[in-house]
Amino acid sequence: MARRENNANFSRLLRKIKSKPLERELGFGKNITLDNRLMNPDGSFNVIRESLSPWDNIYYHLISMSWPRFLWIIFCFFLLLNVLFSILYLVIGVDQFNGVTPGTWSQNFMQAFFFSSQTLTTVGYGHISPNGLITSILASVESFCGLLAFALMTGLSYGRFSRPSARIKFSEQMLVTPYQGGYGLMFRMANTSRSELIETEVQILMAINQREENGELTRKFYPLTLEISKISFFSLSWTVVHALNDQSPIQHFTAQDLADSNAEIMVLVKGIDEASQQQVHTRRSFVASDIVWNARFSPIVDHAPGGVPKLITKKIGKHDLLETQAG
Repeated sequence: MARRENNANFSRLLRKIKSKPLERELGFGKNITLDNRLMNPDGSFNVIRESLSPWDNIYYHLISMSWPRFLWIIFCFFLLLNVLFSILYLVIGVDQFNGVTPGTWSQNFMQAFFFSSQTLTTVGYGHISPNGLITSILASVESFCGLLAFALMTGLSYGRFSRPSARIKFSEQMLVTPYQGGYGLMFRMANTSRSELIETEVQILMAINQREENGELTRKFYPLTLEISKISFFSLSWTVVHALNDQSPIQHFTAQDLADSNAEIMVLVKGIDEASQQQVHTRRSFVASDIVWNARFSPIVDHAPGGVPKLITKKIGKHDLLETQAG
């Protein structure tokens, strides 16, 4: 897009926008970074929160981590608990058990370990049993710990399965494309879940550095109006468009303008998941380097046998550069 030196909407000296910024508090606070992005590309906020204790976010981590890591942690916890009780049984002595054949330390440990795993899971094959008061008390304590641990594991597993999430795939870049006689800033997204999203709504907020009259550099937030901000059914891909017209706060901005002002475009998508009937949401962030100028998205809707539309989500970000220059 050609650089406009004399533009009523944009003062190059102060990098001001005549559109009114949002005055309500957005949750980013007043003293925020002017150099780094506020939101990471995956939608997580670029904030480090100091933990009050090692356990204050344990539920969040266990619910949100990947399944392989979750199962590995559960297995290690099960193994550690059995090792702990096996050592306690060895301290008491293997002579306090029926069905144990005394041997070397490793042999005694393995027999104690398998008795511990049977007690912890309440399987209880019966060929080994405690015959003393202390071992019986310890076995009872282990059974209680096992019931409590498996109840927690079951609850966490159910929470992970039942946790609703918006499985939306975004294009990696935003494009500046010829649009309605001018230009438009757009990105594309698709619902990758078999569950439909209904009443899906998109909001876009732009964060940009601006210099005040006193020379102070501040971070301002501007909403970007959309061609379509809400659809009833999100079944195919959706190209979200912000028209760079007279109502746009960045109508005549160039790529260099956006880079100099550390512009960041934050996207919030929310809707109702048809399967769970719960509201789900997801976020995405784009910076100036993510914007491709003078390009157009390639088609990603094909037709399966029978004429049924087929969405090729792997090509969600595929685009082609145009020969004509924006400006």
